[in-house]
Amino acid sequence: MKAIYMNRLRDIIKKRRVYKKAGILLLLTIVCFICVFISDNSIKVEKDEEGRSILKRNRQGEGKSTEELEAKIGDRTENFEITVSEKTYSGEEIDQVFQIAAEDLERLILGENDSLESVRHKLDLITEIPGKGISVSWELDNYDVMDIQGKIKEEKVTEEGTELKLTANLSYEEERAAYEFYVKIYPPEMDSRERLLKNLNLEIEQYDEETRTEDYLILPDEIDGREIEWRYGPRTRAFGILLLGIGASVMMIYSGKREGKERKKQRERQMSIDYPQIINKFNMYISSGMTIRKAWFCIAQDYEKDRERTGKRYAYEEMMYTVHQIQGGGAEGECYEEYGIRCRLSPYKKFGTLLSQNLRKGSRGLTELLRREAEEAFEERKNLAKKLGEEAGTKMMIPMFMMLAIVFIIVTVPAFFTIQI
Repeated sequence: MKAIYMNRLRDIIKKRRVYKKAGILLLLTIVCFICVFISDNSIKVEKDEEGRSILKRNRQGEGKSTEELEAKIGDRTENFEITVSEKTYSGEEIDQVFQIAAEDLERLILGENDSLESVRHKLDLITEIPGKGISVSWELDNYDVMDIQGKIKEEKVTEEGTELKLTANLSYEEERAAYEFYVKIYPPEMDSRERLLKNLNLEIEQYDEETRTEDYLILPDEIDGREIEWRYGPRTRAFGILLLGIGASVMMIYSGKREGKERKKQRERQMSIDYPQIINKFNMYISSGMTIRKAWFCIAQDYEKDRERTGKRYAYEEMMYTVHQIQGGGAEGECYEEYGIRCRLSPYKKFGTLLSQNLRKGSRGLTELLRREAEEAFEERKNLAKKLGEEAGTKMMIPMFMMLAIVFIIVTVPAFFTIQI
């Protein structure tokens, strides 16, 4: 009784903890709701010095904004969605803005270069001045040494440097302005190794062009006075095969173990389902006056006749094996005990031991024992069926919860994005 009361007390404590957590979560939800509701509904339309309602514009380059307002007209209230364009430059401001933008361009297009007088890396020819809303398009007076993205064509640049004129065409709405920049382009700085590799590549390209009519390409024997020995680099395909084989082996082992566990689980489940039927048949044959051996043989023979229809049933297969053992001269009691051991389930072990003991002590009372065993077996079978039903229901809940999570995300994410603080 004390243990029962303790278990009930623990259940009550667990329930109270769950209710407490749920209550805290609900309280936090209500607080967040109140804060967001007050924040969203306490914002008032601003007034200017003369008391007129106003909506502030975004600065130049920040784009237009959209506001949702209510307009009370007499006794009626109408909802309005008003688009507010960004602030534009006045006629007096635009020239100064263009001038500042041109000065900023000299710094913004540098990229990894230190100055426009020594350009050795790609220029960042941007298409918009950040934060000003001014668009930029570019023109070059020599596309042989640089492309429109600002990438240097190294093969066309000399060591003495190549001068290039860049024209930046600035535009803001209907206003236009053009500014010119002069840059001097040099080949990228290279160390001795990079220079050696570049020269070697150029020589290989030259050899390739000169021998295009031949069946093969002749590789250079030396470069910059250094002898070259050519050979193929290490091939890594073998490692790929090794890794693939190891991975496949591991997967096969894992899959085999998993399949073995699944087969074992299915075997035990099938034998648990068949046990009440076996006990019931055995009890019926014993009650009709058959001996234990005769009843066992009859059940095995009935299964053998119907095996094509019912399929393989592990418990009956083991019974047939026991029949062959007995016919081969095995001790009957030991064969029954071995049957229970091979089945590896406690009800079958109990059944085999029961039959073995009754052979030694006599079959008096066996019918009553088998009847009680059959009742217990059917009760276990009902519990197993209930458990299988619960497992099936649980498996069905997984995709339902996944769908619920997806629906929750679809509904809540847009709602959070529309919250205006």
